[in-house]
This record gives sequence, C-alpha cells and structure tokens, in this order.
Amino acid sequence: MPVEYPDIAYFLSKDLISKNTRDEIYEKISVTASNFIKSDAVTIFMLNEDTEKINCVKYYLDDKFIKKDLEILLGEGLIGSVIENGEPLVSGNLKSDLSDIYYELERQFTGMSSMLSVPVYAGSLVLGSLNIYRKDNYEFSEEEINIAKFIAMMGGIFIYSLTLYENANLLYLRQKEESQKIANLLEISKLVSSSLELSSIIDYSVKRLMIFTKTDRALVYFKDKDKDKEGSKFCYEFFNCNMTGCSIFGGNLNCYNMTEFECPFVKCPPEPKILHKCTKINCPFFKDMTLKLFKSYNMDDSFRGHGVMKLEECKCLSTLSSDYPTINYYDENNAGRKDNACDCFFNDIAKQTFIGIPVKTDKDFLGIIFLFGNKKTEYSVETVDFISNISNIISVAAYNAQTLNYIEEEHFETISSISEAIEARDTYTRTHGDRLIDYGVLVGREMGLTENEIKNIRYAAAMHDVGKIGIKDSILNKQGRLTEEEYQEIKKHPEIGYNMLKKIKFLSHIANDVLHHQERYDGKGYPAGISGDDIPIVARIIAVVDTFDAMTTDRPYRKALSEDTALEEIKKNSGTQFDPKVVDAFLKTFKSYKLQ
Repeated sequence: MPVEYPDIAYFLSKDLISKNTRDEIYEKISVTASNFIKSDAVTIFMLNEDTEKINCVKYYLDDKFIKKDLEILLGEGLIGSVIENGEPLVSGNLKSDLSDIYYELERQFTGMSSMLSVPVYAGSLVLGSLNIYRKDNYEFSEEEINIAKFIAMMGGIFIYSLTLYENANLLYLRQKEESQKIANLLEISKLVSSSLELSSIIDYSVKRLMIFTKTDRALVYFKDKDKDKEGSKFCYEFFNCNMTGCSIFGGNLNCYNMTEFECPFVKCPPEPKILHKCTKINCPFFKDMTLKLFKSYNMDDSFRGHGVMKLEECKCLSTLSSDYPTINYYDENNAGRKDNACDCFFNDIAKQTFIGIPVKTDKDFLGIIFLFGNKKTEYSVETVDFISNISNIISVAAYNAQTLNYIEEEHFETISSISEAIEARDTYTRTHGDRLIDYGVLVGREMGLTENEIKNIRYAAAMHDVGKIGIKDSILNKQGRLTEEEYQEIKKHPEIGYNMLKKIKFLSHIANDVLHHQERYDGKGYPAGISGDDIPIVARIIAVVDTFDAMTTDRPYRKALSEDTALEEIKKNSGTQFDPKVVDAFLKTFKSYKLQ
C-alpha cells in the first residue's frame, strides 16, 4: 500500500511541538525515515556555516542512536555534494560510485553498500542532509526518494522554527528594553510553528500586528490561484558573472528574460525561487499577478469590498513586493503626501497610517497584509525591522499551511473520484453528495465547529453513501417502494461503508461518522440504535441535510416535495429523529443562504 504523506507528517510532528532541543528533532527525523523507508541505518549531517564543515549529528542503527563522529568539508563525497548543490543523490553501489578514498571512509563509517542522501532545507537555505543506507546493493525507488525529501522538508521546518525561537530568546537577553517586542515575536513564532491551519495563523498574526503597530483595521490578500491557473513563472536574476571564459554571459545578466537559461559558469538554483533583486513590479513574475481578498478585520460599512486587485494597477504597491514593509501617511482628509500617495484601491478607507507587509518566502510570493490606522504613528527603524521579522515568520508558516492544504485537496479529489463511482450507479446520488457537502459545511460553520470538524463534514458528506457499492442495482434504482427484505438489504450500506473506510488510513477518522449517519436522535435509527450526543456530531449534521435533500429531490418512487413541506417535516421531527441544535442551525443557514 502506498505511503500517505499526511501519515508521515503526523508521525513526525505529533510530539515535536513539546520538544525543546535540536537533538530531539534530529532523533525524530531519523526514526521517521527508518519507519517509512526500509533501511539498515540512518544518519543526519549538518552544515556549520561559519567553517563550511559538515558534522554527523545523529547515527541511527538497529533501533539505537550511536555516538559516531565524522567531519567532512562542503563538496566532499556524496553527502558534501548534496549539501553543496542542494540536490538528492542516490548510489545503488557505493564501491563502484565512490573513489577509493571516499569508499574506504564510508566503509569504515557505516559499512553499508547503498545510500540515498537528500538535502534538509529551511526556505532556500540548505542546512544539512538526511542519509538512508542499505547493507545490500539496492536501487532506491522514486517513491522512496520523494518520501525522504518530504521528511527532510518537514524536519527542516521544525529546525527552522527552533532556530527562530532560539534567535528570539537570544535577542531578548541582549535587548531587555525590547521585551514587549520579543514577547510578540515568541508568541507568534510559537503559534505558527504549532499550527498548519492558514486561517488560524493569519487570524492570530494579524491581530498581534494590529496591537503592535497601533492600527485599527486590516485586510489580507493572497495570490489568486484561480486567476493564474498556469502558474506565474518565477523570476531569476544573476549578477556579475565574471568567471574566466564566460564571454557570452559576462557582466550583469537578467536570465528571467531567457526561456532556457544555461551557463556553465553560473549555477542556477536547484528549484524556482525569487531572488532578492527580482522583486519590482516590472518583474514578469509580479506584472500580471492577481490578489484575492482572504480576510478583513474591523472594516465598517464605508468599505465597499475590493475582492481582487492587480499589483501593477496600484501605484502605492510598487515596493510591496520587496522584503520590507511599506508605510504611507495621510492627513485628516485622507489625502496622502504627493510623493507617496496611495491613489488606488483604498481611498474609501479612512486612515492616517497605512502599512503594507509582504507575505513571501524565497520560494514564492503569497500575498500582502494591509494595516490602517486612524492616527498617524511614526515607527523607528528598529520597529520596522521587527515588523519585517514577524512577517518572515508568518510567511514561512503560511507557505507550509498552503503546502499541506494542497496535499489534502489531492486526497479530497481521490474521495470525489470514489463518490463518482457511486453516483454512476444511483441516479439520485448523482449530485446528492455535492449538495450535502455544501449544506453540511454551512451548518457546521453556523454551529461554530472547528476547521478540523468542518473538514470531516466535507469528507463524510462525500463518502456517507459509499456503502451503496455493496447494494444491488435493482434495489438502488427500483421504481416503487422497497419490500421489507429489500429495505433490510439497503440498511446494510452504513456498515459496508464503515468497513471500507476504516481500512483506508487517511479516511479512517470519518468511518464512525459514515457508520452512524442513519441513526436517530431518539435511538430508533440504525445500525447501532444509539441516541443523543452519543451519535457523532458530523453524523447528526449529515442526518438532517441528507433527509432534507432526499425530500426535495425526485426519487424513483415519488416526485420531490416542496422546500416548505420539507422544512416543516424537519421541524416536526426535531428532538425525535434529529438533534434540535442541528435543526436550528440548518433552519438559520437555509434562511440566510437560501440553499437550493
């Protein structure tokens, strides 16, 4: 069975939030690699940037951590090359692939015959390498290489977060007079390091930024991926290519204007990234970028709501694509200084202080946080530097959250494919699952459920009838009412669905929700006959929206009921068939959103 990346992420991170040392992080990375890739030994080497020396910091063999010291230089051997170049290397036969001197060194150090080495990154910076060994000659598969890269990436995130925390503490000791600033940095760093929910990260960070900058309102915009379906091309700039023999590319060079850049004297980054000097609006990467409103804070009725914006259309954003915040000031009439007037999207927002904070990493430009203050507030250079540091933390966390969301969306597409297999057999369920997802998510939000619970509603709503795969077509699409024997047969579908889902790792957490979606609040449902709050909340929500959608949809044996009739039936059965709290939330949601 293929390895699921969320399982790796969970295994690696489930108790690292409580870890306080690099050694504990190195150990968890080693154990994770050993668990998900068949190996005989695992090592971690880390780079000392001051000396360009690379040291073995962890050696894992036979389920034990062994003390072994080895120091090499950047570029030496397989490990030195991986850390220098930032690219994985694989050797199925170390004896044939290494020179005599390096093979002898490897033989004495590990005694292994094959090896997979991947870089450990923090943003675009290579921190070290994760190395996986086999005693026999072995060709590591593409999947094993990708798993190792994923573990190294996640490990790099935790190492980087710890570095931020350590640096923040060091700064606190050196600058006690800046204690309040450091407290903010520590709190934000701790939160974003322990959360992979983008909404939670932004909520906490923006509120802290508003307090710190003494601003009153905020808008958060992220890159609109729907508008850039093909994806914006990253920009590259290389400067001062003065290598001997570089007659073609000598001097300054802007290689983002070249479709296929190759130069033997200038080494391109191992992956796309935004380099420091390619950050202006006239850079092709930013020229056509569309930003979409993600969230607003404390906006009054005067704000008409700008859903999308293009960077090139707003003059005041000319410096926002750099690494540094932009600050503009306005008089009481909302008029800006002639030299920095923000004559664009935000003229209808009363303000005297305007701050734009870029959200970006070396790998991607994510968006911008805008802060608006009712009063003019002057900021010192140190304060602006501090805001920039906070934005860097937010940027890394937001990038990680978006990466995880992407993985989860891929899994949801898998679920949708399974749902389509059901829909192909049952004409009623052809759009039933999509409607239940929409209904269920809105009801869950009305009830104040967490984002994880909302996510479970989406998954369970899509899969609640998966057990119908085990029911005969003649019963599913029968014209007319079912016989008692046929009804008993169709009542098996929750248990069939449960038995299917509990065997699938990334869906097993919704198996109980699917099992109990036909239970009744009074205990007269099936298959278990449980009642009240013993029924999972997700199952209670699906029971209401499923029944409503069934009543308002044409069935093989009857025509759809009117919405008013269906709503009355839902109200009538509140407290008996349905949870009253769920019914109340559904009725409010239906009234507010005009569900169809």
